[in-house]
Amino acid sequence: MKFYDNLLWILLMFSNSILLHASVIDVTGFGARGDGVTDDHAAIQNAVAELKKHNGGILYFPVGQYRIATSGHGALFLDGISNATIRFEPGAVLLMDNLLPDGSGGGHGIVVRGPGSGITLENIHVRWVKKVIGRSHGDAFRFEGYPSDGKTIARIIMNNCIGERSPQTGAVFMGCSDVSVNNFSPVDTWADGLHFNACRRVNVNGVLGLNNGDDTLAFVTYFDEKFSGQTGGVFSFPDLNEWCNSDSNATNITAIGGHADGMRISGARNINVSNLNVSGKWAGVQLDSAIKTTENEAVGWGYPASRNINISNVSISDCDLGLIVRSLNVLPDASESFWSFKVNISNLALSGIHSHGIDIQSVGGIQISNIRSDSRIRFLNLRGPVSLNGLDQTGGSVEFTGIQGKRFFGFRPNMEPKPIEVSGPEEVATGSVLLSRVNLTGAPLRLDRLAGLCISGLRSDSAIELKNCRDIYLNETVAADKPSIGNCRKIFFNGSEL
Repeated sequence: MKFYDNLLWILLMFSNSILLHASVIDVTGFGARGDGVTDDHAAIQNAVAELKKHNGGILYFPVGQYRIATSGHGALFLDGISNATIRFEPGAVLLMDNLLPDGSGGGHGIVVRGPGSGITLENIHVRWVKKVIGRSHGDAFRFEGYPSDGKTIARIIMNNCIGERSPQTGAVFMGCSDVSVNNFSPVDTWADGLHFNACRRVNVNGVLGLNNGDDTLAFVTYFDEKFSGQTGGVFSFPDLNEWCNSDSNATNITAIGGHADGMRISGARNINVSNLNVSGKWAGVQLDSAIKTTENEAVGWGYPASRNINISNVSISDCDLGLIVRSLNVLPDASESFWSFKVNISNLALSGIHSHGIDIQSVGGIQISNIRSDSRIRFLNLRGPVSLNGLDQTGGSVEFTGIQGKRFFGFRPNMEPKPIEVSGPEEVATGSVLLSRVNLTGAPLRLDRLAGLCISGLRSDSAIELKNCRDIYLNETVAADKPSIGNCRKIFFNGSEL
């Protein structure tokens, strides 16, 4: 984090040195009324034209409600401008009143289109007067860069901003570099709160997402067999690279209510996340990979498995799912790039989860440590190494089902893999699952169609059940009863074969 703290300081100092000599353009001097009644769209565009004439400067909004009643691309549109600051006096609001006759979104709030550099947004509040009828055209903040050095939008700072009731995202960054977002509040958005696609070197400190219709914070970059620029409004790559939201950090993230995930990471590398609190969402944290499939419109986008992802100090409550890591529609012979993750999660607290506190499906390369949970934990069809170190489970079962092998019996309707059916333990493919320091209180341990599990330091007052398993080692185990075994072989309990 020290590198990124220093980077932020350098960006701020550089920005401040420019602002000392910058022109200040007050939008009220160009006819903007800020009375909440007048359509200020034309006046604001005239002020932007003056900003462009000066090759940058400060666009200033005094206290007021700057109503936008004109539908179109953006209420405030910066195209190819560098060294520019948009500054709202606290209490100033960009009031979006530009819905189309059918009640759908009629355009974005603030749009910045590259190439450009040195863009700062301060204290900006973008609010739609009415909530639209459904997800549609309109981001509160939209940055349209391009993932290459000569075309990107670089050195972006967004401080103390709010995006409220947007038809799409609170803020979306595409093809941007060296981004700093501090104390951002996306509220009641139809889509994501804060979304990054094909960016690099992002630093987020402080997000409060309330009732976001999709993910509150998303680092997502899509897969395509070759890079062909923007397709369908997003960037896709054939593999992980520096523009897959790489070398980024996010801390102090809170997501409350709404749908989808508190945080989602897909097709990313080299991301560190800390101090994440999620409640009332579908899932707390989701990391997924997928192969795009048009049949039944099952999976609309593809993402490779993310690498070098570190997540720490996470609290998830009152969600359908806590932590989910999965691959979708990825067959057993698919490239490892679609199922072999490299993810390290530490200090995870789960409470009041309705379905699964932890749900790991058809992937490998997952390390989780120091978990406190009162909710069911499931591992399904693992394809590679998985380890848990330090689990305190009170209530809810811990289940391992099916190690993914060459035999394959299709997908469920939602494109998640079905457990492998076997007639006996000899058909179970060997996996690599390590558990250590496990305390189970009122939490049965169930192993089914599993091979290659080693548990060290298990303390349990609940049932331990094994079916169709082999090569299972329960070492240093203190349990109320010996394991219940059905159709298993090579099961070792404290050094003795059962």
